[in-house]
Amino acid sequence: MKVAVAAGKGGVGKTTIACGIASVLAAQGQRVLLIDLDPQSNAAWGLGADPTQPGTAELLLGERPVPIALSDNLSVLPGGPGLKGHEVMRLDPEALADAVATFDHTAIIFDCPPGLDHLERFGLVAAEMALIVVDAHPFAIQGAARVIETLSARRQKNRPGAQRWSLVMSRVDLRRTLDKDLDAALNAMFPEIDRLLIRQDVALALATTERTPVMQTTSHTSRGVADLQGVVGWLQNG
Repeated sequence: MKVAVAAGKGGVGKTTIACGIASVLAAQGQRVLLIDLDPQSNAAWGLGADPTQPGTAELLLGERPVPIALSDNLSVLPGGPGLKGHEVMRLDPEALADAVATFDHTAIIFDCPPGLDHLERFGLVAAEMALIVVDAHPFAIQGAARVIETLSARRQKNRPGAQRWSLVMSRVDLRRTLDKDLDAALNAMFPEIDRLLIRQDVALALATTERTPVMQTTSHTSRGVADLQGVVGWLQNG
């Protein structure tokens, strides 16, 4: 299983979701590798790893960095400023897919950064499935549309990349008017795309802040974890 977690806008909870599904899959016994494609290396930091260690940039440039083991089943390759280098920017979009082809992990999660199309594309092309994270902000919905357009264009041209995807409505609080209307708005714009829900949840936010995989916290029975398990169910069963 190879999954890209992408968003067309920052600040929508994408990295929290990427770290969360990686933790849920690891707790199920999957051998999980999270590949951080963000120059800020937020996913590695949020899982408790040293974000300055060699990672995704070195992998893309032909080296074999050792993933940082966080538990028996969960490892991470940090991002970092090397991802903004000219050598990485010049690489073919299939470079990451080629680099991970021999990995023996049962699940690889690509945390794609918003606003850096060439890095996002590495993840979307290497993935089999994509989760497009969106909240009720109009810019987030526009950004999701851009990601969907990229995925659809690649599939129509029979190019490598994710073959199915869903929208993940993030940090939803139904007491807010915009959040109440989000599902209907997405259904009107993207009627054929599945929509998944991650509710506003303190436990998910705290896991990242405290730099601990969410399934290793005392709050792993929270509603946010239940929502993450629902997302993982979609990945596994469609």
